[in-house]
Amino acid sequence: MTDFHMPGAGPGPAGAGPMADVLADMPEVWGRLLAEHIPDRLGRCTACRNVSGSGVRWPCTLQQIAVAARVLYERGRRRTVGGS
Repeated sequence: MTDFHMPGAGPGPAGAGPMADVLADMPEVWGRLLAEHIPDRLGRCTACRNVSGSGVRWPCTLQQIAVAARVLYERGRRRTVGGS
């Protein structure tokens, strides 16, 4: 399983933020993000391109959020939005 870290957050799903919580209940969305946000041969995200054609370094933020959502989904410990 892919490890992830979001800047300014703790490791693991607990530090993934509210977006991972929301996406955990949408496997079709995080699945598509994982399929589309993959590294190219230079280690840049193929889906996060700017006008010059250059992508951000992989793993990009969206890929990291999608991984966190998948972990929450697979663990069956999805938290509700608002922390309750």
